[in-house]
Amino acid sequence: MNETESNRSDEKLRALLQSGRPVAELPPRFAAHVWRRIEEAESKRVAFTGVLELLSKWFLTPRIAAPALATLVMLAAVAGAIRGVHLGSREARDRYLASVAPAHLQQH
Repeated sequence: MNETESNRSDEKLRALLQSGRPVAELPPRFAAHVWRRIEEAESKRVAFTGVLELLSKWFLTPRIAAPALATLVMLAAVAGAIRGVHLGSREARDRYLASVAPAHLQQH
């Protein structure tokens, strides 16, 4: 196939594709509604990043960061201690059961 035949088939294909496209009319003020929604989404994103910036500035000040870090460490220590006590009592119960109960009564 030479170049002119290729151009003709491309033109025929392009015309066929154009004829197959549905033509729909946009609702009134479509572009205005699209831009309004874009602006609303941007303002929400700016508001969210504004809140994050405010919180990060607040938590990064030394007078707030030190007590917040101390509180976080204390909460982690208390949670670890509670979990350790719970696991310790479970292990003690299992050892006691293993020492006094026959092997066929133990459940694992």
